[in-house]
Amino acid sequence: MSGRQRRVAGSVLAGVVLAACGWWADRHGYGPVGLVLSSSAVLVVLAGACRAGALYLPRPAAPARATAPRRLSARERADGERSARLLKAIAVVAGARAGGVGGLSEFERIVLHGVAVLPGCQYPPAGHGYPRS
Repeated sequence: MSGRQRRVAGSVLAGVVLAACGWWADRHGYGPVGLVLSSSAVLVVLAGACRAGALYLPRPAAPARATAPRRLSARERADGERSARLLKAIAVVAGARAGGVGGLSEFERIVLHGVAVLPGCQYPPAGHGYPRS
């Protein structure tokens, strides 16, 4: 049992004893004394719980500080470079609205034609079974 739980349990126990004494006093004709003891029981329990911090909701944790960016693997760097080349080729083709896409591998040309269909070009390329757009 943690210290917080012990403090709360102690205040609840003291409150129960005071409440029992108040009930006994009230049953035996000491009404005002019973009222004071019963009221004190409530105050003791609330004060103990407040002092132990049991009445407060936990606050959300502070956001973690930004960490240094992790190093990319060779494959991740190659993917990033390939993506940059494809996006550049798409921009060039979209700007020209015609013309070739020199310097790209067959895979990159197929992906480019799938993303930005060129006028007069057939997609999928001959020999591939990709669905038509």
